[in-house]
Amino acid sequence: MRKIVSVGVFAILVLTMLFGSEVLADRYLQFLLRGNYHLAYEMQSLRARTLYTVENMSQEFQQLSEEYGAYLFIFSTETSEIRGFTVFIFHAQFERGFIDFNVVVDDQGRIDTFLVQPTLQTGAIAEYIDTSKFDEFEITIGEDRNRLPAVITVPKEIDKYPLVILIHDSGAMDRDSTIGPNKPFRQIAWGLATQGVAVLRYDKRSFVFGERLSQASPSIETEVIEDVVNAITAVSRIPSVSSIFLAGHGLGGRVAPVIATRDSRVDGIILLATPARRELQVIIDKQKYIRSLYGEETGQQTKLLTDYLQTALDGKLPPGAPVLAATAGYYYELDRMNPIEIVRELEIPVLIVQGDADFESTVQDYIMFMNALWTRLNVYFQLLPGLDHYFMPVKGDMSTPDHYYEFRHIDSQLIDAMFSWIYIFD
Repeated sequence: MRKIVSVGVFAILVLTMLFGSEVLADRYLQFLLRGNYHLAYEMQSLRARTLYTVENMSQEFQQLSEEYGAYLFIFSTETSEIRGFTVFIFHAQFERGFIDFNVVVDDQGRIDTFLVQPTLQTGAIAEYIDTSKFDEFEITIGEDRNRLPAVITVPKEIDKYPLVILIHDSGAMDRDSTIGPNKPFRQIAWGLATQGVAVLRYDKRSFVFGERLSQASPSIETEVIEDVVNAITAVSRIPSVSSIFLAGHGLGGRVAPVIATRDSRVDGIILLATPARRELQVIIDKQKYIRSLYGEETGQQTKLLTDYLQTALDGKLPPGAPVLAATAGYYYELDRMNPIEIVRELEIPVLIVQGDADFESTVQDYIMFMNALWTRLNVYFQLLPGLDHYFMPVKGDMSTPDHYYEFRHIDSQLIDAMFSWIYIFD
């Protein structure tokens, strides 16, 4: 029997060499889910065999069945590389909850680690999400040394659908715009896909190639714009896509109008929590707000920083002078991308959405957009009560940085606002 098992596993390893380690990870998990524990055991490294025996497998999956009911399906997969190991996280739905299966594959094509992580948070998936209504596929955007991993979320059983490309805020952000325990972009993607809208999200270039980019002069063109254009090119080749919308969050909303003026393939743009003020002014005001929250603990340090930022805001620093993680020239480049003036030139539909509890992009910014653009018939406005910069609900009148590290959901108000607007202009 052992010889037969070994031959079967050898065949699997050959398939892995041909199609990649995800084939092996998926097959390993399927063996476990079907109770083929001896086959799964043979796929493990020597180290893993001593830690995770056939008996361990049987006991763990019996307990999993008792607590969560029958396994239903895998609805999403995440992939990452850590020190030569490939980590796959399979998000699975059971009758009574959701489970994350972590499968780690070593460089020899063996399973090195397996971890079951039942969701610790209650309500891990928002009520407006139905994972049976969409599929997710890993793709890449761009070419050669700037190729980026991405994921496209596609509604099931729909021949034609609009597609939204999500554009990150500032910083080195992953595809989900992860902050603390929250994944805002993933929730937006799943919420829209549940209602029939496809979404593409990708790992930002500064997230994937941060070390390499730190050695070059920062530019909004290379940090954001080039990759969004590559994303547009990728999705424009999909026959089922009926229209393409850009949805930029924060800084992403500042550059979305710029891209729309250059690329006629864009059918509409959404500005999510996008400041109308200059970027350095936003940062200065944010620092002052944080100082008001935490008092003298950060007072002197914050004052020194805001004084330096004000010097840059006044244009008194040379372009190459360091400012935060960039240069003064980077912020001068952003100043030339005035979202109000650029939106005024656009003929395509524009939706501006703002949460009224946001301390980064504030109601003040929203009013600035309204005062300047209210006569434009192609521009629409939506102010959502009680939501912060990531469109998550907060208690009280104004959010704080501490709220970002509390587990919460994107509010359904945002999903409904985006979907109803997209539906009109698709």
